Amino acid sequence: MNPIEEWLTQPEGLADRLRALRTQAGLSGKQLAEANGWAPSKVSRLENGRQMPAPADLYAWARACGADDAAQDLLRMLGEVQAVHRDWRRRMRQGQAAVQDSYNQLVAESRLIRHFETVYVPGLLQTADYARRILTEMVELHNLDIADVDAAVATRMQRQHLLYDTSKRFEFLLAEPVLRWLLCPPEVMRGQLDRLQTVVGVPNIRFGILPLGIQLTTTPQNSFQMYDDVAIVETFVGETTHRDDQAAAYANAIERLWNEAVTGEDARTLIVRAAHDLRN
Repeated sequence: MNPIEEWLTQPEGLADRLRALRTQAGLSGKQLAEANGWAPSKVSRLENGRQMPAPADLYAWARACGADDAAQDLLRMLGEVQAVHRDWRRRMRQGQAAVQDSYNQLVAESRLIRHFETVYVPGLLQTADYARRILTEMVELHNLDIADVDAAVATRMQRQHLLYDTSKRFEFLLAEPVLRWLLCPPEVMRGQLDRLQTVVGVPNIRFGILPLGIQLTTTPQNSFQMYDDVAIVETFVGETTHRDDQAAAYANAIERLWNEAVTGEDARTLIVRAAHDLRN
C-alpha cells in the first residue's frame, strides 16, 4: 500500500466516509455508479483508497447519496490528503532550486534531522557532482527544463553548513548498497565515498551503515527522512508527509534499524572497502 492509500484508508478517513454515505443512503456500489454514469469499478476504487477522487467526484457522490450538505466535509478531507502529498512534477515547475530551498528551510528550523536511505546518499552529505547527477535524473524523469540544475545543486550545497551547527543533531543511517550503487560515473562515486568518510566521528553526527549479510529484525521497507517529529517519504512521483502516530512508527523503525547498524571505524571500514572495490 502506498502512502496515499494509507492516508485515504485510515480509520474515519475519506474512503470510510464515502462508504458510510453510500450505505446510509441504501445504495449498492452499482446503483451509485449508475447514478453518476461511472463504471462500477470506480466506486470500488474510491471506497478502497486506490484512486484519488477529484472534487467533482465528491460532489457527485454526495448528490447521489442525497447528502449535498456532506460535500464540503468531503472536500475538506480531500484537502487534508492533498496537503500531505506533494507532486514532484508540480513542485519542480517552479524550479529545482525552489524545491531545494524549501528543504534548506526545513533543516534550519529543525533540531533533530534523521535520514534512512536505501538507495541515495542523503542530500546533506552529497558532493556537488553526485548531487548534480541525481538532480539531473529527476528533471529527466519528469521531462522538465534542466536549466536550473546548477542553481539547485548550489542551493543543496548551501544547507551543508548546517551540519556544523552543534545545536542540531544529525543521524544518517545508510543501507550498505548505497555505497555501491553506481548512480553516477565511477570517479564521481569515488569522491562521494571520500566525502562520507569525513563525517565519521563528527560529534553532532550519528553515522551508521546497515551491512549486508546480517539477519535483520526490522525490514527496511523504504527510505525516509525525519525532521523533529515529522516524517517525509519520497517516491518517483512525489513526497508524503506523516505526523503523529504515523511519524512515530517511522521513528520506531529507524531506532530498530540502528540496532543492526555498524558505526565509527566499522562504518569507515565498509566505506573504504567499497572505494577499494570501485578502484579495482
